[in-house]
Amino acid sequence: MCELIFSDIDGTLIFSAAKKRPEDIVCEFKDGAEISCITPRQAELFPELSGVIPVTTRSIEQYLRINFPSGFSPKFALVDNGGTLLIDGKPEREWTENSLYAVEKCADELARCRSVMENDIHRSFEIRLVDGMFLFTKSDSPERTLELLKSAAGERVECFAVGAKVYAIPVEINKGSAAKRLRERISPSSRTICAGDTAMDIPLLKIADTAVFPEDLSGLVDVKNRVVFPRERFCESVTEFFGKRSVKNQTALVKKT
Repeated sequence: MCELIFSDIDGTLIFSAAKKRPEDIVCEFKDGAEISCITPRQAELFPELSGVIPVTTRSIEQYLRINFPSGFSPKFALVDNGGTLLIDGKPEREWTENSLYAVEKCADELARCRSVMENDIHRSFEIRLVDGMFLFTKSDSPERTLELLKSAAGERVECFAVGAKVYAIPVEINKGSAAKRLRERISPSSRTICAGDTAMDIPLLKIADTAVFPEDLSGLVDVKNRVVFPRERFCESVTEFFGKRSVKNQTALVKKT
């Protein structure tokens, strides 16, 4: 049986340039500054990952500025936390319209969250409505900001803090439901492998037949089939694992055809 592989990007496939070692390869720049890296071993493996579908909270622009190694060019990518489907790098209109309808349904809750962000003394960054899908900012005290947001969000908006980054996202726009929807569209009978490294990835990990995540998330991910790696150099471990699965998938497809 063939497998679909869905993977978060930051912290799962690539990592921050702040953790760069001398031999690592920069795969993303912004305004001349180094943003993200991969290891040399990952650079060798990426061309084999033809079946991997990226699933990320990055905006369209942020996703497209990643310079993946030659040979890795996913046909499908879910960005904006699943709110936008890119096909060959272009947003699909119907998918986007459905997501914006979900945003519209919780406009009041998002407005309350924006008000909290605007008045939060801990906020350290501008407030962005990312591709019209969700709110984003940064905080010097993300736990305190998150507490304030959760009290304002209600049931239709979910709030997260990842490091200093803070998000308020409609509950209907999440990585898990987006991956499930895309799976039903392109290969409903396939098994699903999903990888992620933060609490924002848990909806994605929960829909997986096999979930791949760092060991410090073990207490948060309740799935039967799991592959757990140490947080240290997690990205390289994931890439190695996906490389082996991709070879099996290609073999299965050849036999099937």
